[in-house]
Amino acid sequence: MKLISFVSLKGGAGKTTALSALCSALLARGRKVALLEGDENAPISQWRSYAKAAGRWDDTCQIYFAADLDSFEKAVVEAEKQGVEFMLADTHGGGSEINSIVVANSALVIVPTAITTYDIDEAVNTMEFVHDQIEEEGTNTLIALLVTKLPHTPNKSRQIEIDRLEVFPMLATKLRDRDAYASMKRDGMLHLTVRAKEADPASRISAKHFKIAMAEADELATDVLVALEE
Repeated sequence: MKLISFVSLKGGAGKTTALSALCSALLARGRKVALLEGDENAPISQWRSYAKAAGRWDDTCQIYFAADLDSFEKAVVEAEKQGVEFMLADTHGGGSEINSIVVANSALVIVPTAITTYDIDEAVNTMEFVHDQIEEEGTNTLIALLVTKLPHTPNKSRQIEIDRLEVFPMLATKLRDRDAYASMKRDGMLHLTVRAKEADPASRISAKHFKIAMAEADELATDVLVALEE
């Protein structure tokens, strides 16, 4: 089983949204996925509640909870028993014991960032935090930035900020600022939302926007699988 963690020292970077998009893309490919709730605000559990109400949650995707080393180890053991291929971890914003534990045991750490000076500064701080944790533990964990909330037509200042990131390892796919991502919490899993909208004649026009987002999420899944040599 490969643990993929999403880490950001600040809120609003698109951490949970990116995790949700990747989760949907991997499930759509038929991969066995579980989620790890490491954020005390429980955003993944909230997502599941809305998704189940909308009838758009894949029940093969289990959520495990980790508040400390003991609960983390139990979650990993149980997920492996269930044949999970990928566990996606949503971490607590900021530094914490559970964040350090998750990072040290990850195959890949994804650091999401929006394209503003403030967000990028915080992403750099997060990269340094993750790098320090990996060095301290002596693991072979991979780290990669993920650009989120990218405007459809980035202006010159945004492009300058993107260029600042070129010195860091970065996933090729960039998640654009899309309504389909913003509505995932309410609508449920992205691939199931696409299917539901395509099956509803009244929703077929809006379905194309969700299909575009799903295709982008699938590109992200490809990037991740290539990085992990899956």
